[in-house]
Amino acid sequence: MKKGQVTIFIILAIIVVVGVIGSMMFLGDREADTATSINPKQVVQKCVGDAVEKSVEKMLYNGGQRIPSHAIMYQGDEYNYLCYQADWYLSGYNLHPMLEHSIEDEIREDTKVEVQSCFDRMKEDFEDRGFDISEGKLNYSIDLLPGQIKINLNKRMNFVKGGSSQSFESFDAKILSPIYELVRIVREIVNGEAQYCYFEYNGYMLLYPEYNIKRIDYSDSKIYTVTDRRTGEEFRFAVRSCAFAPGI
Repeated sequence: MKKGQVTIFIILAIIVVVGVIGSMMFLGDREADTATSINPKQVVQKCVGDAVEKSVEKMLYNGGQRIPSHAIMYQGDEYNYLCYQADWYLSGYNLHPMLEHSIEDEIREDTKVEVQSCFDRMKEDFEDRGFDISEGKLNYSIDLLPGQIKINLNKRMNFVKGGSSQSFESFDAKILSPIYELVRIVREIVNGEAQYCYFEYNGYMLLYPEYNIKRIDYSDSKIYTVTDRRTGEEFRFAVRSCAFAPGI
């Protein structure tokens, strides 16, 4: 037998041995994948967290709503009114007095389909890995807290495989965000505009230099942008209060 043929047989033998060892290791890993060794929470929390972060960006950009309900156009962008008065000289009305809770509800409505999809994809993945899964109803809510957003996720899920089982109920998660503090500042601005037709934003920034407040007077309205200097995230909205009649 020629040396070249011997070499080919040796290489083929090595490939076969490596393949057998790899298959054994793979099967061993699959066997070790039991109900007591899994952590589906991490999968869901990452998926839901990404969805909520995208929704928060939308809320900040649209003045606290998925779609601005009453807005003014300025340089190609819509600025949602949070304080408005159609008449001249009169102070405006706070259109969203419960802004924090309103935004929590908006985020939930904006993401509830994606959140359910996160659970569905996770369940499908584990079923493909041989798990039998039973599940209960999903309860989902959002809480804006200082420096963070708490994502409340409760859903009873039971995973069974190979004679072992494990149950999960709480899939709660948290993401970092300055939206709570931004909403607090926006609420102060809106209350000042509604009551006094004015907010001293320059003085406010001296007291709280970590925030930047920009105001532009435009078409009988005031365009506000409140920015967290540390993160660069900004809340944009509009106010129409105590507007002067044309020609006065």
